[in-house]
Order: sequence, then structure tokens, then C-alpha cells
Amino acid sequence: MRIRFWAVTVVLLLAGAACLAQHWEIDGLAGVGAYRNLDLANRAGSATVGFTPGALFGAALIQHRYRYVSGEIRYAFQRSDLKVSSGSAVEKFRGSTHAIHYDWLFHTQPRGAHLRPFLAAGAGFKNYRGTGTERAYQPLSQFALLTRTSEWKPLISLGAGVRVRLGKWASLAAEVHDYLTPFPSQVIAPVGGASLERRIHDFVPTLALGIRF
Repeated sequence: MRIRFWAVTVVLLLAGAACLAQHWEIDGLAGVGAYRNLDLANRAGSATVGFTPGALFGAALIQHRYRYVSGEIRYAFQRSDLKVSSGSAVEKFRGSTHAIHYDWLFHTQPRGAHLRPFLAAGAGFKNYRGTGTERAYQPLSQFALLTRTSEWKPLISLGAGVRVRLGKWASLAAEVHDYLTPFPSQVIAPVGGASLERRIHDFVPTLALGIRF
């Protein structure tokens, strides 16, 4: 399954790299990411591991190459703390992510239309980072260790949105993405022979202001 995930990522990135020409637009974007955290079970019991919701900021370069299809390369920084919880006990650790990916945008209206709903699909890579201060004893360490490490994972991006033209040079886009990666098991390290689903979702609604050139 891991080999298949990497293969899909590489194929989509190579397809995106072929997109070169005119009709460019640059976006500044902001949003909030919320993870679907994972359940973990081992001999000590059960817990939930993952990341807290956090603000996201980024930029995108879009090429409206075809009448109904565009290509977009996007970078996003998200502040999301690492987290493990069991019952009423919660332990957090400062963290953040960096993501870069290429998406194909499939519009329902032609290039130049005032209102353009679209679907998005693409791939890239996401860097998970623990940035807090490690301690000799960490609560809930019988389930998972929250670590000061950095780990890259392949990323699949799926999304939908709508872009509205604001005059001749500007546009506004509202969209939501599901960023899917394998779980970063070095940054959040399960212990005690824990069983854990190996994929994690990050649902991110964003607003983007675009300038065409």
C-alpha cells in the first residue's frame, strides 16, 4: 500500500510538471485545517492521536492553460500541535506542517467566465514537524511519544471550490481540500505494539485572493 501511495504521488506530480504556458494567476490564501485524528489501541488501553486544528497560510501559482482545465502549484504552512488523549487526559506538543503540491483544476465553466465552480485533484509532499521542548517524562507516553522531529510524507490532495472574477485583474476563490498522507509515525511515535490506521486526513477550507497577469 505504501509503494502504491508513493507511485500515485509521483505520477501526478510528473503530470503537473508538464503544464507550462500563459494565462497565469497568483493567489494569497488563508484558512483553518482540522484533522480526522486516529484511534490507537495497545496493552495499556486506547487513546486518540493526531493534531489540533490550526491556522493555515500559503500561496498558489495557477495556470489557466485550457478552456476548462487549469493547473496549480501550491505551498501552505499550517500551525497544528501534536496531540495524544485518553479519557479526560490530554497531552500536546508544539508542531507545524509545510506542504507543497500540484493540483489539476477541472472547471464547470470556461476560462473567462464570471463564476467558475471546480473540482481539484493532485499530489505532493507534506513535512510534519514537532517543535516543542521534549521532557524526561511525557504524560500518556504509554500510548505514544510526541517528538521533536521532522518527517516528510507523500500527499494526495482532493478538493472543490468556486472562483469569482473581481474586475479585470482580480478574483476571489472559496474552496475546501482534503489532504491525505500516511501517518507520521516518527513525529507521533506509537508505543507498546499499538495498532493504528496508517492514513490521516486534514480538512482545510480556505479563501484565496488572486491577481492575474
